[in-house]
Amino acid sequence: MKYQIGYLFAEAFRGFRSDKFLSVTSVITIGICTSVFAGLLLAFALVRSLGGTEKASESVVRVFPNPLSETQGALESLEAKLRRLPGVDSVLFVSKDDALEEFKRDFGDEMIRSLESNPLPHSFQVFPAAGYRSASQGKLLVDRIRLMEEVEEASANTLYLSWLDKWRLPVQVGSSLLMLLVAGALALIIHNAVKLNLYSRRILVENMKYCGAGEMFILAPFLLEGVLLGLCGSLIGVGALAFLMGLSRLISPELPAQIQFWACAGALLFSTAAIAAVASARTVHAFLRGNA
Repeated sequence: MKYQIGYLFAEAFRGFRSDKFLSVTSVITIGICTSVFAGLLLAFALVRSLGGTEKASESVVRVFPNPLSETQGALESLEAKLRRLPGVDSVLFVSKDDALEEFKRDFGDEMIRSLESNPLPHSFQVFPAAGYRSASQGKLLVDRIRLMEEVEEASANTLYLSWLDKWRLPVQVGSSLLMLLVAGALALIIHNAVKLNLYSRRILVENMKYCGAGEMFILAPFLLEGVLLGLCGSLIGVGALAFLMGLSRLISPELPAQIQFWACAGALLFSTAAIAAVASARTVHAFLRGNA
């Protein structure tokens, strides 16, 4: 068994050495395809994350109570009413002092140094539940809150939510379709590389068939060769993925934190290896049946 495994790997690497030009060009071409695949995968993951974590933060409704309702009892009563609204997950009270500290942290204290008192009001942050984070649901929630007599103003970033609702699905579908096209290109490249190696070792394959070698025994070296070609090329794609994530970090530091690099890299390597294995197996199978 040990010698058979050694033979399979030796034959797989023999394909690399027999035609170095073909192997190098195949790896480079696969690397270009996997780099495009990595960009599409990153776009898909970013849009998906924007529809989840980012959307949860952007769907927060800010509620400002009426100045006449800023007593402790009135604020507690308003908070209880907000919690009872349908579609509300949680409510956070933000006091004047907390709002002032947040303002200083975001904008500095130069603008408020000359003020004798804190001009910022109390407020509430209303977090919608998971199924109520669309633009239409957010607008409905804001309208319900504005009807309360204790509330002076309520607002949410519905324009951003509308943009997400409009473009999230088209971008995901478009990325998926383009990834399928790239996967087809990868399969074609590996098919051609394995097919050329099969023709260059046609006599050896025919002799193995006449000696009674099973299809799996003949298939295995070429299957390994195709997978190795795919994995070597996909390393270029992983490098492109790292570059694109670094670039996106410069543009928007918050976005890459929502994407796990190793999860995307693992998905890229696994999908490329799977495509290579299927393409190699189909090519060898067709060759042995005389259809190649």
